[in-house]
Amino acid sequence: MHQRIKKFLPSLLGVSLLLNTHLPTFAQSLEEQSVLAALALNIVRFSTWPPKSQIKQSINFCVIGDNRVQQSFIGINNKTVGNLTLQVINLSRLRNFEECHVLYVSNLKQNILLQVFAEIKKRPLLTIGEDYDFAEQGGMIGLENVNGKIILHVNMAAVREANLNISSRLLKLAKIIGN
Repeated sequence: MHQRIKKFLPSLLGVSLLLNTHLPTFAQSLEEQSVLAALALNIVRFSTWPPKSQIKQSINFCVIGDNRVQQSFIGINNKTVGNLTLQVINLSRLRNFEECHVLYVSNLKQNILLQVFAEIKKRPLLTIGEDYDFAEQGGMIGLENVNGKIILHVNMAAVREANLNISSRLLKLAKIIGN
């Protein structure tokens, strides 16, 4: 396990250095979305699922968002995570979450987001979203852009409830919510 973490730590640090560059303050560009996709990949690499979560050969990474968001995740499709392959699945409808191991959410209205959280509650499904309050609303990892830097917000209560584990190395880089 420690070897795996050591192997991916340089990637995570490289992405975090990338994130320290100033990103445009206007609506998120494809480039910013691609950086968020790379960061999400590294978050997955520092997360573990319970043995009974039925991950066999691939981790299904489901994406909810507009075409620009979905297009940005093409770059991480078929990447390796340990001995598994990451499969990006673009969801056009808010259903069939049982096939997902990771759910990336972009620009959902709060009432719809809360319905999604209610539907997936207690499932071993890692949720990642873009708003500063994503984790406070019940998501697991929120990505907030503050002056061109991405800050991770981790909702530990939601992570524990889903029986997931996030590496302490990643948690050291995050603001913890619900400890």
